[in-house]
Amino acid sequence: MSIQSLFRKSLTFTIAVAALSWGCGDSSTTNGAADDHSSETERATLAQRTKTLKKIFRAAPSPMETARIIQKEGLPFNADYLCNLSLADQDGMSTDHAIHLGLYGADVSYASIFQKNAEALQYLEAVKTLSKELGVGSILSEDIISRAEKNRANKDTIVTIVSRAFFDLNQQLKSAGHEDLSGLVVAAGWVEGLYLATRELDGATDGLKQRIAEQKLILEDVLDLIDSYSDSPAIESMISQLQPVLIAFDGVDSGEDAAHTVDNQEGVIVISGGNELKADDETISAISEAIALVRNNLAKAS
Repeated sequence: MSIQSLFRKSLTFTIAVAALSWGCGDSSTTNGAADDHSSETERATLAQRTKTLKKIFRAAPSPMETARIIQKEGLPFNADYLCNLSLADQDGMSTDHAIHLGLYGADVSYASIFQKNAEALQYLEAVKTLSKELGVGSILSEDIISRAEKNRANKDTIVTIVSRAFFDLNQQLKSAGHEDLSGLVVAAGWVEGLYLATRELDGATDGLKQRIAEQKLILEDVLDLIDSYSDSPAIESMISQLQPVLIAFDGVDSGEDAAHTVDNQEGVIVISGGNELKADDETISAISEAIALVRNNLAKAS
């Protein structure tokens, strides 16, 4: 199994199984009907959530694949676009740490794909710090960091280490039942990936513009997913912040009843079939501005 496939499947399995971790109430003669109704509602919510997760992780590029798209379309690497490393040292709630973990996951991938391994290692250390704050710090042991340091000149090895680390981190979050945190990691990682993809639009290829337009489908699914955790204030805030981005995507032309299929070609997700998703320069610019506002707010240092 490829690293990219492993990464997507791990995230899907992690969050979907974590969603199973609701508590079971006592069943009594008096409250039995209400409990049955509640259980049916919970099962329906889980089924819908799992369906949405499968859609997202079949179609959405992982942070590593988004970075490959950026490189493939000829965008240069620019370290100035990465999040400030000080985010890892900030005090905050677990939801803040989950958001920053998602942002850093995309940054590590971006640096790794461009073989900027010194930067990749710095952000991997930041991921380790945040992982400790979330109670899953054992995943990024000193041995793993040391192995990454020794292989810093080998892009493939760094990519493997990063992918495996995020696989295990999400497994640990799942085991702890923190499905809302997993949702925030997913959303923040998507935001950062799109942010990085929209930083160099002057002279952007038609291929890159189409890749950006295709993210409309993914955003809708990400919103469906995190909306199922709407009882979390942090999730509600994320949904609210993403609304202007959703509005910006209204300019994307998907045609009538555009169906799509998904294929993974050399590590790059390709959405095809039906009518192609397209966006003019004005729409791409609006998406870029909207995602920058969200990302910069999520990455704001205190």
